[in-house]
Amino acid sequence: MNESLWLDEATTALVSKMPIHDIFSKFLPGDFHPPLYYLLMKYWVIVFGNSEVSLRVPSLVFALLTIYVVYKTFGKLSAILLASAPLLFYYAAEARMYTMAMFLVSALVSYFLKIVKKGNRRDYFIFSVILSLVFLTDYVAFLIIPALWFYALIINKDRVWWGKFILSHVLLIASAVLWSPYFQKQLMSGLNVAIIAPAWSLLLGRLSLKNLALIPVKFMIGRVSFDNKLIYFLITAFLGSLFSWLIYRGRKVGRLVWLWLVVPLFFAAILSFRISILTYFRFLFILPAFYIIIAAGIKRLGKYSKLMTFLVLVINLTLIGYYVANPRFHREDWRAAAKMIGNDQIVLPADSQKEALTYYGKAGQIVTDPTGNTIWLSRYVAEVFDPRDLVRKKVENLGYNKVAEYNFNGVVFWKYRK
Repeated sequence: MNESLWLDEATTALVSKMPIHDIFSKFLPGDFHPPLYYLLMKYWVIVFGNSEVSLRVPSLVFALLTIYVVYKTFGKLSAILLASAPLLFYYAAEARMYTMAMFLVSALVSYFLKIVKKGNRRDYFIFSVILSLVFLTDYVAFLIIPALWFYALIINKDRVWWGKFILSHVLLIASAVLWSPYFQKQLMSGLNVAIIAPAWSLLLGRLSLKNLALIPVKFMIGRVSFDNKLIYFLITAFLGSLFSWLIYRGRKVGRLVWLWLVVPLFFAAILSFRISILTYFRFLFILPAFYIIIAAGIKRLGKYSKLMTFLVLVINLTLIGYYVANPRFHREDWRAAAKMIGNDQIVLPADSQKEALTYYGKAGQIVTDPTGNTIWLSRYVAEVFDPRDLVRKKVENLGYNKVAEYNFNGVVFWKYRK
């Protein structure tokens, strides 16, 4: 919880300190997220401050609430397995909107099941509110809506039910209409990324076999990796075989859970031809469905179910332990970089790198035309931010010579002196 903020988390920290007017007029039109999480964080930091731990607590709370919703809706085993998920362990300590979206989607599915069975006015109202909140939290998570509609069509409810169900979308429609001017600006900004910075667009998640494959792989192993490709292959092959078998055993869990898992991925893959959204962490909101199916598969093993539960928990907790014990898997260490830089000037290849350094008090040291005797040049994802290496050439043409190179867990800086 007290690791250094990485770039996107620093964005959360800085936006939470902005005036409301600036959030809507200056920040959100160039971002590709709805406003609700940022507004929540703005008022959160007023009360609890904007330290690394404070900024991450809401994500932990939403992760715990998701586990509770899964427990109440789908049972103890599903909740236990989700609680041990390596990927959730990481994002429960991430100052971003992904666990908030996961909680809201899980609650939405829970209340959808209630109104499908025999919902009262209160259930329909809560479903309606959550539906709107999902849309205002994360666009990708909103892809759960086609899954609910497909399920409603499959079960063939009567006209009275359909009337109530459609009426429950009124608040969502009103929210979408009010937000549409901002969404249009965000959409144009997102589409322009592919034109202006194609390498950055690919990094964000364009449709590819690798990006598709990473989603189930990261669902299984979390944020760890293995340098030895053979070991990586053997571990992922073993886990893939085990979880695939359990998923097959749990195939009768229910059509809604399958739609929850598959439909958002299907539509995201189609959208990723134009908009870069096919990155595994954006699909944290379908992780509960993954483990609900796994739990259903374990339950069908009869007398061996406890043994398999123990095995899956051991696998998950071992992967979590492996992550915790290896700092190289931890977040980018902009805090250590800022400490090492001290009072020297900093040159960045792009303004989009300044958020973390600004959070750690270095905004006044970031310059375009350096004049100091010692400067630090950021090489963070240089092939994306400065593919022609123009900033480095400019620095060296000014008479600076490279004297050292530092890597702060993926945050690379070159130190120069005249």
